[in-house]
Amino acid sequence: MTHPYSIYVWQPSLSPTGEGRWIEPVQAYTQEYALYVAGLIHNDTRSVIKVVRYGLTIQWYPDAHAVELVEKQIARQREHPREPRTPVWAE
Repeated sequence: MTHPYSIYVWQPSLSPTGEGRWIEPVQAYTQEYALYVAGLIHNDTRSVIKVVRYGLTIQWYPDAHAVELVEKQIARQREHPREPRTPVWAE
């Protein structure tokens, strides 16, 4: 880790059988810059975002409840992974 602050953006699944994931597009040296950039990203995209420092979440966008729902969804996906289906044309 080169920077103490990381900004994670929730990327939902692109298909019904896929899994969503957190992506880390930005790292920052200062808390002020990390919160500023996360706010800009949220205002522009309306994405669910969390700002993390050394593994501890320090800020959520739009709120903590949205991040909790995403984390529960990730946990459910890991507990009950979906098996890939054979495409109709391959049967």
